[in-house]
Amino acid sequence: MARLRLTGLTGIALCTALACSASGGNQNTVSTGGSSSGASGGSGNSGGSENGGNANGGSGNGGGNGGSAGIPLDGGGANGGGGGLDPDAACEAVSQKAEERFQPADIIWAIDTSGSMVEEANSVQQNINAFSSQIVASGVDVHVVMLAGYPFWPLPGICVPQPLGSGQCPADSKAPNFLHVQQSFIDSVDALRKLVARYNDYRLMLRPDSLKYVVVVTDDNSATSPDGSSTGDPGAYDNNPQQFVTDYSNLDPSLLKNPDGSPAWKFSAIYAFTQCANAARVGTVYKDVVNATGGIHGDICSCPPGQLAACQQTFQQIFNELATKISQGAVPLDCEWGIPPPPQGQSFDANRVNVEFTDQDNGSKETIYRVNDQASCDPTLGGWYYDDPNNPTRVIACPATCNKVKSVVQGQVDIAFGCESVVIPR
Repeated sequence: MARLRLTGLTGIALCTALACSASGGNQNTVSTGGSSSGASGGSGNSGGSENGGNANGGSGNGGGNGGSAGIPLDGGGANGGGGGLDPDAACEAVSQKAEERFQPADIIWAIDTSGSMVEEANSVQQNINAFSSQIVASGVDVHVVMLAGYPFWPLPGICVPQPLGSGQCPADSKAPNFLHVQQSFIDSVDALRKLVARYNDYRLMLRPDSLKYVVVVTDDNSATSPDGSSTGDPGAYDNNPQQFVTDYSNLDPSLLKNPDGSPAWKFSAIYAFTQCANAARVGTVYKDVVNATGGIHGDICSCPPGQLAACQQTFQQIFNELATKISQGAVPLDCEWGIPPPPQGQSFDANRVNVEFTDQDNGSKETIYRVNDQASCDPTLGGWYYDDPNNPTRVIACPATCNKVKSVVQGQVDIAFGCESVVIPR
C-alpha cells in the first residue's frame, strides 16, 4: 500500500477569529475541486483559492446547490441565516507545522540498592533526568517507573529530582510521567522477582500503544550464592532467565506479548560482564534475558569502586546509548496528529476545529467530519476525534478515514482553527 507523505510534516490552516464573526450573506466552502452555483442569483467558484471560494448568490441560499463543491466551515445554517458565523467571511489561511506523533515509551527501572551499590545508585539518580529529557526531546512521550529503595543510611537509595520527579522523598513520584513504587527496595539477587511481584503496582503506567523497556542495574546475579554472601531471594528466577521472559510476558498478554507469542518488551541491564572488583558476581542471567529480548548490555565493571565521578561518566554513556535506542525505535504513528498551540493572539476552542484532507494526486480536498469518540466513528464516512475531549492534545482519524489517508501517494492533512467543527449530517 502506498504511504502518505505529509507535506512539511502536515500544514496547518488557521481560520482567524475576525473571519468567523456573525452577520448574514453568502456561503463559504472548503474546496473539493469543483464549483457551485447560488440558488438565488450569481455563481461562485469554490475550487480556486486557499481561503475557500465564495458563492456570490444574491441572498439566502448561496452555495445550497454546490454539490461536491465543499462542506461549509462557517457554522451557520444552509440558508445563510443568523445565529451562526458570518457566511460572507472567508477563513484566512496561515500555514503552521503540525507535530508528528511517535509511539510513546514506557520504561521500568529495577535498581539494586543493597549496600554495595553506593556509587551506582548515585549515578542513576544523577543521570535519570538527562536520560528522560533526551527521549522527550526526540518527540517521544515517556513514562518512567522506578523500583528502588529510598536513601536510608547506611544503605544507598534513589530520590529522583525535578523535572522528572519531585525531589521530595519518600514522595518523589510526579504524575503523569513518573512513578516511584513505594516500598520497592531491590536486594542483590531479586530484581526479576520484584518486577513480577510488583507488576500491579505500576501496571497503569503502561500504555497499549507504547514501546516497553525494562532495565535492571545490579552488581550481582539472579541466583542464590553458594556461600550465602548475596542478599535477597531470586525465587523462580534462580538461574532461570527463560522462566522470567515467559512469566513477565504472561502477566498481561494484551500489553506484554506480541500476537506471535514473543515478548512485546525489551530488557536491558547494567551488570558485571566479568568478575571484577566492583562486582559481587557475573550477571549471567541478565545477559541471557537481554539477548532473548534485544536490549542493551552495560558493564558495571566500568564503574570503579569509590570513584563517583568516573562512575557517573560511565552511566551517562550507557544511558545515552539506551535513550538513543528508545528514540530510534519509536516510529511515527499513522493517523494521529498533534495539535500545536494557536499563533499569538489566538485562543484554542475545541469546538472550533476542523480537519481537512487533500489528495495531492488528484487535487481533491475534503473536510473530515468530527465525531465524539472512537465508538462514534462511521464505518463509511469515517471521521476524527480528540484523544481527550476535556484536554485534547491530538486528533485521531477513524479507521475508514485512516485507510483513505494512507492509500494516497502524496497527501496533506490540515487542521483548521476558528470555525465551528463540521459533524456528520443527521
